[in-house]
Amino acid sequence: MEELTSTQSHLLAMAHAITALDAAGSQFTSDALAPGHAAYFAWLTERATQTLSRLQIQAADAVQRSGSHQLDTESLDALTKAGTDPSDEQLIALHGHCTLGRASYKDAADLHSGWLGIPHGAAVARLNAAGSLIAAVTESGQRTEPDCLQLADEFAGQSTDPRPLIRAAHAICKATPDLATPQVRRELETQALELIKAEDAASAGKHLNALITEHIQAQRPAAALFAEAGLFSRGMQRGLMVYLLKVFPHEAEIIESLRAKTNNPHTIAGNRVLLNELTQANYAAANRQGADPTDPADPTDSAVPTAAIESDEPSNAAPEPPSSPRIPKEWDDASTMPQWAREAQATEPDAPETPQPYTDPDIEPAALPPFEDLSPALRHMTALLAVLRANRVGGKDPGAALVAPQVIVHLNYEKMLAGALSFATTENGLPLTAAAARTLMCNAGIYPVVLNGKSQPLDIGRSKRLFPPHMRRALAARDRGCIYPGCHMPAGRCEADHVDPWEQGGETRVDRGALLCPMHHHARHAGLFSLIVADGKPPAVLLPKFLDPDQQPRRNTHWFSAAEVLAA
Repeated sequence: MEELTSTQSHLLAMAHAITALDAAGSQFTSDALAPGHAAYFAWLTERATQTLSRLQIQAADAVQRSGSHQLDTESLDALTKAGTDPSDEQLIALHGHCTLGRASYKDAADLHSGWLGIPHGAAVARLNAAGSLIAAVTESGQRTEPDCLQLADEFAGQSTDPRPLIRAAHAICKATPDLATPQVRRELETQALELIKAEDAASAGKHLNALITEHIQAQRPAAALFAEAGLFSRGMQRGLMVYLLKVFPHEAEIIESLRAKTNNPHTIAGNRVLLNELTQANYAAANRQGADPTDPADPTDSAVPTAAIESDEPSNAAPEPPSSPRIPKEWDDASTMPQWAREAQATEPDAPETPQPYTDPDIEPAALPPFEDLSPALRHMTALLAVLRANRVGGKDPGAALVAPQVIVHLNYEKMLAGALSFATTENGLPLTAAAARTLMCNAGIYPVVLNGKSQPLDIGRSKRLFPPHMRRALAARDRGCIYPGCHMPAGRCEADHVDPWEQGGETRVDRGALLCPMHHHARHAGLFSLIVADGKPPAVLLPKFLDPDQQPRRNTHWFSAAEVLAA
């Protein structure tokens, strides 16, 4: 019998591996596993997923460069019949023949979707990734060097998880038509590799997208931005009015601050009750069983008289006399009030009762959940509407006192003086152009915070255990949020922790303090990770070895701009 070639031997090994994986999955599902075995099963599965992600791109490249979509019907039938347990004879016969006539599939993407059952969009994405990370194919069918040379070298090395590389290549190639020069594209590849090697996958993708956006926005004239900005109504959809809001980054920070403060029980803890009452009042009518919130016969906050709602016929009632002059609030003392104001006050009729919506006594209204149990999106909308109601003409809504957005911008002073194009980012992580940052500086108060110095004025030693407000502001300016890698908790919801425990002689100092969210604060004191300070750098997290075998100090960069991450 003819011996198997190297290619055939590897195909047989892959077929046997699939059979082994299927058998293992069935075994692990049916048997009771020890905790360690179950965790190792999960780890191996994720490792296999990484390998399969790479194989998918390599297979797409192989299908495209070999012209597999031109295989004749007999060859495709033989492939399907061989399955995952082929004999040596079947493997030798799987070389295949391409038809000279019409093939079953018009191209590689069609073979992926039609034969392998992959959605056409996903098939095209795999082929594009193959062109970016393995080899590109010209219109004439010639193979050329990959579109992303630096990412391709890392992909070929097989030492890096391929999934962040695939996502980075897709993002860069998608933005290529909007990039100014090929040099910008190469710079983005270099920065993408640095981010992928230094950050977790989610943070690396976030920062890369921010870098791409900055490059594209830098080329857009102000007229183009103004042409797209605005508040757009999308009409009624499924019983709700839909709006689209496009704003500049320095204006978006007001909304981001509103969202952050609405979510933060520390900053508005005293107003949680008022926000809950406001929510209950706003949506009580819509929440009643059988009520239609859009029905005009079910008045809630309408200023239309009841009589005008009940009938469309013209009214024969006599017109109401003109209202009396409004008495200013300053005249609360009768001795200082003029005669006409005294007479108007004496003859002023009692205020009519506000009409109440009809409720069926036999139907018990369903209570809305507490404010904290509502979805974040609904909480944000409630706070925004409270601010808008407070600013309307004649409004007496206390909403303005509930949530007060605050814009905080972190500036790199040296870059600003040097005239850099990007030197500022908001507290909520929005990058600002130089023009937007200078606009905010003209319209807002500035709290100077000097970082990377000795911080002597801020160090108060052991005179106080808790970090005072001015020190918390310094920690917030430095850390931006919880410093645990991958955590998305902003600074306003974090707690200041001593790197050196207070009970062991630790001092309340900025350079020996760090922001941690409540969950990671407790985890740190439970011994699940450590905080260290090395080489005069800010405090960093040292993860356990099972999460970080290399034991590298790490800091969360979610709230930083991509430029700050690369500079660090």
